[in-house]
Amino acid sequence: MSREERPSLNQSFLLINKSYDEVSALPLSARITKGSHQFIKLVVAIYVLLAFALSFSVITQATAQSLKRIIVLETMAVPVLQDATKWFRQGMSDLGYTEGSNVEYVILNAEGNIDKAHSLLEAELNNQKPDMVMSVATLATRATHSLLKDKKIPQVFIFVSYPDQEGFVSAVGQKTGTNMTGKTHIVPPAAKLEVVKQALKPLTDKSPLRIGIVNSTYPSALSETAQLMEINKQVNELSFIDLNFEYQPGSENSDALRESALKIIEGNRSDYDALWFVTGPLGNDSELFQILNEKNIPVIFANNTAAVKSGAMISMVSNAEVNGIAAAEMVNQIFKGTKAGDIPVTRPNSYLVSINVTTATELGTVIPSSLLKLAGKNIYR
Repeated sequence: MSREERPSLNQSFLLINKSYDEVSALPLSARITKGSHQFIKLVVAIYVLLAFALSFSVITQATAQSLKRIIVLETMAVPVLQDATKWFRQGMSDLGYTEGSNVEYVILNAEGNIDKAHSLLEAELNNQKPDMVMSVATLATRATHSLLKDKKIPQVFIFVSYPDQEGFVSAVGQKTGTNMTGKTHIVPPAAKLEVVKQALKPLTDKSPLRIGIVNSTYPSALSETAQLMEINKQVNELSFIDLNFEYQPGSENSDALRESALKIIEGNRSDYDALWFVTGPLGNDSELFQILNEKNIPVIFANNTAAVKSGAMISMVSNAEVNGIAAAEMVNQIFKGTKAGDIPVTRPNSYLVSINVTTATELGTVIPSSLLKLAGKNIYR
């Protein structure tokens, strides 16, 4: 029987009542003959009613089971992270997941505070068990790892600078063997250093260039600074100076964070020739880069294109689109049956190189043609 031919629930009830009334109104002698016919109609009506109710129940249960609930926990409200979430949802849509039909999203933002990240996620986990948790950046991933490490809920992370140093995986390129997988967006510090050495070669032939490493106590900033300082022991062309200050979480402290950075930058101005901004929240502060440009304090490396537009000489990054789409592909794999722990933690397939040739000229260097070719259209003046 097609859906159009199938009687509604109310119609089935009316059919049963009518059949029963018709049989009851007949004389006893007639009930045996006609009642047998009406009885058959009554049984058929009951069967139709039960079949309708059963099919309705099965459809409802199937719909509930097919709707995937995904919690997205963002570290803070900065464009690159929130754009990654948008690209993730777009990637999911491209893979056949329609919001409200077979997927729903709960978007949380920790505003740079680890305690808030924990409380937001814990409250949502208690509210309703999700099918997936995706974390965006290191701080949020610390919270998801802490709360989900003993649970079976799969988790995917993106924009985590050093997942191996965080203890999420033994090494980049390896499988976790747990309920977690993800992507690191960071170009290895050694690769960054090699590019910068090429760009600064005319300035470092006779003596090393002194570079101030601007970093806060934010997890990924500390990790990258430690690696750069260690690598620098084997490099003669550059001499690194650690310019560290206390990280202050929350959007309400963004001005205070900028002031802390400026204080240590200006207070140590005689100790360095140019600055290097490691990964971390401060690298997204466009106002800070504008201030440094106005003060004629050169920045040779930053971790986003906006900084290069504001005067930083070079950046090498993996953008929001690449990471968001990669997250969608991993989530889809897991929903199709692959265990999160069987998907290796890897780096993206491509990076975006941006160069400010005006800054390079002011520093007295010439960017090699090979680097300009690598930057393509991302060359600024």
